[in-house]
Amino acid sequence: MKEPLKIGLMDSGMGGLSVLKEILKYQKDLEVVYFGDLKNSPYGEKSVKTVLELTRDVCNRLLEEDVKTILLACNTATSAAAETLRKEFKIPIFGMEPAIKPAILQNPGKRVALLATPVTQKEEKLQKLKKELNADDLLLPISCPGLAGLVDRGDFAGAEEYLKPILKSLQEQEVEIVVLGCTHYVFLKEILLRNMPDLKLYDGNFGTIKHLLNSLGGFVSGSEFSKTENTKYKLILNSEEEFHFSLADNLLNSKSEV
Repeated sequence: MKEPLKIGLMDSGMGGLSVLKEILKYQKDLEVVYFGDLKNSPYGEKSVKTVLELTRDVCNRLLEEDVKTILLACNTATSAAAETLRKEFKIPIFGMEPAIKPAILQNPGKRVALLATPVTQKEEKLQKLKKELNADDLLLPISCPGLAGLVDRGDFAGAEEYLKPILKSLQEQEVEIVVLGCTHYVFLKEILLRNMPDLKLYDGNFGTIKHLLNSLGGFVSGSEFSKTENTKYKLILNSEEEFHFSLADNLLNSKSEV
């Protein structure tokens, strides 16, 4: 019997669990090893050089698990490290793509807010995408330093207080389309919609997983969306805090996004 394809999944903390959750919706012969670098989280306020070094270290740790491909389930790590690591590693390296393109194309002429970390906002990858879409006047960048850290601590009440003034500003500007440019923020969808029910939210998880599985199509089998037990996963969190492990379990198994 063919061995399941082993995929390495990494994030600075809990955010990539939203991507793992998406992978688990598919009926595929996969094994996923998830590494949450909570010891060094969050990545979003660190220098690009530091994020590259941390991401490289995690990828090397995943190689010890004999993974055959790695997904950087972190927009910050993707922005800072993906291009370099693709040149350094012999296995395929995939990254996140903020859902800016569908948000812009599906809502012509409307302003779109991008919630993301400072590193993601300023990296060249995003600037190129904005030029490609001619979206400089339509995209409203909103840096959210510290927000991912609130998710890693399980402080969703704090996250809600953090988001309230941002949402108030969006309402005043009549902006109702938001791209979640950090995988941590996917776990805040319920909070966002509770405070601003008319929001139209976009995140890159679905598109990223679809691209990943299509690219690896020769290695996986099974139908598209059926819930299954075929995909197995292993969680590695470099944290000494016990609550991080229970939080990870809650985030993976909760029916809502919070």
